[in-house]
Amino acid sequence: MAARWAAYSIRPNPREVTKNLKFIGIGGNRSREHIKLKAFLSELFGFTLHLEYDNEYKPASLEAMFLPYYIAQDVGWVYRHKSFRGLDFVKNFKNDFFDYFLGIRNNYDRLEKSQLEKEKKDLEAESRLLHKIEQNDKKLKLAKMKDEVFAEKTNEYIKPYKENKSKLIELEKEYLSLCNKITLLEESRKVLRRVKRSLSNDILADTKCPTCSQHLSHSVEDTYSYLQDLNDTDQQLEELSRNIRNLKDSQGMLNSVINEINEKKKVVEKEYYELLEYKVDNVTLESWLNNKVSVKLSVQLERRLGEITSKIYEVEGKLSKFKTDEIVKRERRSASYTFKSIFEKHVSELKIKPFEDECFYLLYDIPAFPRQGVELLKTLLAYNFSFVEMIKKTEYIHVFPFVLDAIFEGDFEDESKNEILSFIKNNASVDQQLIVSIADSKSNANSAATYNEKHFNKNAKLICIGNNTKKRSFLEKYNGEFEDYIDETMEILG
Repeated sequence: MAARWAAYSIRPNPREVTKNLKFIGIGGNRSREHIKLKAFLSELFGFTLHLEYDNEYKPASLEAMFLPYYIAQDVGWVYRHKSFRGLDFVKNFKNDFFDYFLGIRNNYDRLEKSQLEKEKKDLEAESRLLHKIEQNDKKLKLAKMKDEVFAEKTNEYIKPYKENKSKLIELEKEYLSLCNKITLLEESRKVLRRVKRSLSNDILADTKCPTCSQHLSHSVEDTYSYLQDLNDTDQQLEELSRNIRNLKDSQGMLNSVINEINEKKKVVEKEYYELLEYKVDNVTLESWLNNKVSVKLSVQLERRLGEITSKIYEVEGKLSKFKTDEIVKRERRSASYTFKSIFEKHVSELKIKPFEDECFYLLYDIPAFPRQGVELLKTLLAYNFSFVEMIKKTEYIHVFPFVLDAIFEGDFEDESKNEILSFIKNNASVDQQLIVSIADSKSNANSAATYNEKHFNKNAKLICIGNNTKKRSFLEKYNGEFEDYIDETMEILG
């Protein structure tokens, strides 16, 4: 498909230089040029409506900008605000659309408000659940009571236990140190004995060669060094042996340490088993430890409830800058009844049978109108005029030409056609262009010119699409007409 194009010549002030902007390739809604065009037109007309797309509020499509002012032939006379396809799939479109055009606005990030409200609901639901668990679980209450009694007994046990356990650890360290000293001395003696045997086999220990029995001569230095090493080894061996004997003579001290260790172990073990056998209301240490789990859960519940309460206050503080749902509902209700008074008046002017159910008059509540044929067309005509009349009172709302396509959509009697045209004539606004399309041909008993003369005092500007002889004749052979328009268009595109 060939890319569509659009070009605009901006002349905000005759004295300013003309600025030409091009938007080439605007066919796709997601195309870069289409997005640029949407941003340009929205800024040009002050259109700031945002809608929710994919869980994010983004600028509304161009169709939403034109929707109040264009009634399409195919569905515009069957359903309200359906002249453009796709808008029904936008989340919360109806409320967002009405709120914007009726001036029910709040300057905030609506997605943020939605997320905060959801967060608050989730926190409140969790809080209710935790309160229910805490209030209904008797085990948690009993656990707290039993825990207090048993905690006192365990405190009595823990203090002496810590003292005895510390003493036991010191004794074990002392015994280990003594054993290490003896082992170290014995190992050192073994090493020195090997050294002595090595020195005994040294050649300096003999004066004759062990092979040839010849007399060996040694230097004084070598002999002195040998004898010195031998003497040092003997002295060290003697000292080590003496230390070992002293330690072994102190075997009683080792035995004493061992005995103290055994005694302390017995005391610690005895106190532990006493604690195991201790009961409070048939609660033993094992059951008490299990009970502590319930107590821990209770503490965690209380802590979590405190955190939730604090978080709810924080969320409510953030929500306070937004309009509450009740305020928005009241404003919508008020707008609906204002619309009702205008709509009822137009329904009466078009001689439509009034609705018995009030919901068909209240803007936000109106379902599909239960009418057919000319009655349905008249109802929607009254509705759309009422809606446009009402939204024009909103200060920031842009106003486009009001386009009514195929106002005689269907086989109507002349009386109904006259009522429709009279209504349009009487309610046309002097500050807004009105464009009405009527299927016209030479076979019609009443032509567009006839309606113009009868209902609009020949003040309507008639535009003929086609040559008035063929049905749906939008295109015809070009014979050189409108040359100036073509040249101006090419100049803009250039």
